[in-house]
Amino acid sequence: MNPSADRRSGRAKKPPDPRSLALGWLTRRPLSEAEIRERLAAKGFESAEVAATIAKLSEERLIDDVALAVDFVVLRSLRLRLGKIRLLRELERRGIAATVAERAYRQAVDAGDLDPGAVLREAVARRLKRETRFTAAASRRVYNALLRAGFPAAELYAELKRQQAEHGYQEDESA
Repeated sequence: MNPSADRRSGRAKKPPDPRSLALGWLTRRPLSEAEIRERLAAKGFESAEVAATIAKLSEERLIDDVALAVDFVVLRSLRLRLGKIRLLRELERRGIAATVAERAYRQAVDAGDLDPGAVLREAVARRLKRETRFTAAASRRVYNALLRAGFPAAELYAELKRQQAEHGYQEDESA
């Protein structure tokens, strides 16, 4: 039996076209142009076929890296409390150009969909709430965790000190 034959009918299966594959992937989750390009190339499609498919999908507005980046920035920032640096780095990892990622971040902030200050305040408050005793080590833990989450160092330090003073935390050096 032909290995590419359909088991039920015994007829040869028609190889999928790149557009059908891309549409299938896009129904599952939003993908960047680079991700679709990479997946199609991995399936063995010629670069001309891939380019034509990407162009057609972009023309039909089924692929829009800017809209994908804006949604990504807003959702990941609010749900995971990630800072700008980490968000932009993750977008670049997904194949979105740095300029597009930066523009999407700015667009989300300008539209009022994202308030970086509020995200930072909430992230600091949640991290401080986890600490049972406030020590210099606890302060370093909170600072380093939020630095890894992509918040700018100067803004993070200022917010951490502001919330510590607001809640009356006194550094306990005995620990």
